[in-house]
Amino acid sequence: MVGLSSAALLLGTIAFTAPAAQASATGTCYGSSCTGVEPNGTTCASDAITAKQVTSGGRTIQLRYSPSCRAAWGKITGASVGDWISVSNSSGAYEERRVNSGSDQHTVMVNDAGITSSACGFRNETTLLACTGSY
Repeated sequence: MVGLSSAALLLGTIAFTAPAAQASATGTCYGSSCTGVEPNGTTCASDAITAKQVTSGGRTIQLRYSPSCRAAWGKITGASVGDWISVSNSSGAYEERRVNSGSDQHTVMVNDAGITSSACGFRNETTLLACTGSY
């Protein structure tokens, strides 16, 4: 009986031993090294705030900002396929992404360290919906 209890205790110990936690983010950039980087999967998305937001034509345009990465990106929700979102900074960096499916889309990041950024949403090819203003 002692052998069986020891085996049960050992199995119980193994069952409750958890593996070491793994890092949740794939890496973090900072400032200009964030330009062109996808925010999802980085620590930039973890602390992001909506710095500016505007709604137009049933679409919400957001300027997302990460204080730890000093980077920004644009996001559009409530959009239609063919709409697009852009983000630019005061140093001339510009990124855009089109909604290819669903109703949401975001851009990759641009540097926002010591400069300002803004996001703009567009309906179809050329109709400007609105811009967020700078942050």
